[in-house]
Amino acid sequence: MQNSTRLVLDRRSLFHGRRRRTYTLVRPAEPDSGAAVVLVLHGTLQTGDSIRKFSDGGFDRLGLGGNIVVYPDALHREWNGARKARMLGRDVAQIDDVGFLRAVVADVATTLGLVGDRVYAIGFSLGGQMAIRVIHDDPDLLTAAAIVSANQPAPHNLRVRSGAGNPIPVLSMHGTADPLAPFAGGYVGFRGMFPKGQHLSAARTAAYFARRNGIGTPPAHRWLSPPETVPGARVCRTDYRQSGCAPVTFYTIVDGGHQIPGVSNGTRLLFGPPTRAINAVDVIAEFFGLDAG
Repeated sequence: MQNSTRLVLDRRSLFHGRRRRTYTLVRPAEPDSGAAVVLVLHGTLQTGDSIRKFSDGGFDRLGLGGNIVVYPDALHREWNGARKARMLGRDVAQIDDVGFLRAVVADVATTLGLVGDRVYAIGFSLGGQMAIRVIHDDPDLLTAAAIVSANQPAPHNLRVRSGAGNPIPVLSMHGTADPLAPFAGGYVGFRGMFPKGQHLSAARTAAYFARRNGIGTPPAHRWLSPPETVPGARVCRTDYRQSGCAPVTFYTIVDGGHQIPGVSNGTRLLFGPPTRAINAVDVIAEFFGLDAG
């Protein structure tokens, strides 16, 4: 895989389900035909462009490593994700966003002449719910997935196809001070408004994917040393590993909010405290086995 210091930004569109859909593409000027495709899925009321700004362009660094970074746009800025809870947009629950993401991957491959089959998803907030749905409904599309600030919906709130396809590696990270998607689970919403139903805790979410991947051994926990620039920061890494099974890794961000660790700095009133205890781009790139430039 080649490295490149020059990135090209494209805005592209396609028709899917009789609707015009859009996405932003960040890529090397001359991508290798075997380049990996990384889908970055935005949160509620965001767009592909706004999550680029929210993450301070951090995920664009994956493009410097020779990868193709794709920021798809949800219709009405809201994905038809993994939970049954009522959407803000009336027709969102009828949108085939899983099919749309597959169409985006195909469009990127055709446009850039890609021949590889490595596709990764990074989902933040509602984008994490969208990643959870793809993991269940079309796991053969993905090589691995990362879920940031999103928990698995409780069984009665889960809207996915069960038992479809093969397990895949999953990384998750969640802040203990998340005001929108509580670390301990329960009801997701903003100060009692816009309720999205019950969800598992962040720890139970990781355990769910470990079981789904066939891992029956206990997890290993390790506290990470805080970086010199963030004294007192506390992060616990939990690894689920078993021979022959797709791995699961979970990061507990102590006192972290509804943020993308290391890159986002959203309004504290809405998103809770940001953190520099780890850098999500570096952590996710390492888990995926990708170069972050």
